Amino acid sequence: MIDLHCHILPGLDDGAVDMAESVEMARIAREDGIRTIVATPHVFRDGSDPKVLTLIAGKRDELAGALATAGIDLKIACGAEVYFSHEFLEEVRKNRKRIVVNGSAYLFVEFPSDHVYAGARDIFFNLLNEGIIPIVAHPERNTSFQKEPALLFELVRMGALAQANSRSFLGGYGSRVRETAESFLRLNLVQIIASDGHSPRTRAPRMRAAVAEVAKIVGERAAAAMVTANPEAVINDGEPPHRPDPIDPSTLKKTLKISVPSLFKFKK
Repeated sequence: MIDLHCHILPGLDDGAVDMAESVEMARIAREDGIRTIVATPHVFRDGSDPKVLTLIAGKRDELAGALATAGIDLKIACGAEVYFSHEFLEEVRKNRKRIVVNGSAYLFVEFPSDHVYAGARDIFFNLLNEGIIPIVAHPERNTSFQKEPALLFELVRMGALAQANSRSFLGGYGSRVRETAESFLRLNLVQIIASDGHSPRTRAPRMRAAVAEVAKIVGERAAAAMVTANPEAVINDGEPPHRPDPIDPSTLKKTLKISVPSLFKFKK
C-alpha cells in the first residue's frame, strides 16, 4: 500500500516530535503493509513556521537514512498539506515545487474544519488551468462538506481528487465523520485513502483495517485501488485508474435506490 498523506517528518508540525517517533511510525506502517509514505507536513496554517518549506527535503533525507540504519524497507517521498487561506493561490504559485506531491502536478489542500471558503471553486479552477490538480484532504471531517456534499461534488467534477482518512472508516473521529466518509464513497467522491498519521500512538499510520471496511461498501477492487493504483499514479504524475464519475447528491434518490435520510442522517 501507499500512504499518500502522513505527518511523519520529525519536528516540523503536530506530527512526529522527533526522529525516534518517525522511525516508530515507519515501523508501524511497514508492518501494516505500507511500502511508501508521502510526508505531508502542514504549511501556511495560522502560526505555522514558514521555514518548514525549506526543511522538508532535508528532513526526508535524514529520515531515509535513519530507516536504512534501522533496517526498515520503507520509501519516503515529499509533499505538503497546504492550508487554504486568502493568500492560497499566491503561496502555491510561489512555492509550487516544494509543496506538490513528489514533484508531480498534485497538491494536497486542507480546508478549515468548520467551513469552505466561498471562492474555493474559482481557486480550484485557476489551479487546474495552471496544471495543478488539487487533492482535498479529509473532506469527511469538514462540517461544510458534511452538510452540503454538493460542495465536494462540484470540486471533484471539475477535476479535483479527494482523500479520506483511514481512521474515519473505523470511527476514530466519531460516528458523524464515519457516516459522511461512507456516504462520500457511495457518491464516488473519494479516490484515495491515506492514514493522515501523526504519531505512533493515537494516530498511527495504518490503513489495512480501513480498506477492509471500505471494501464492504465499494468492493475489494475499488478499495484496493484507493491505496495502491490511485496513489501510485499521483506519485508518478499520472492519471488515477480508478475514478468513477461522481454522483450529484441532488439526484441521489434517482441514481441510487436508497433514501436520502438513510444516507445522510447523522447521529447527534
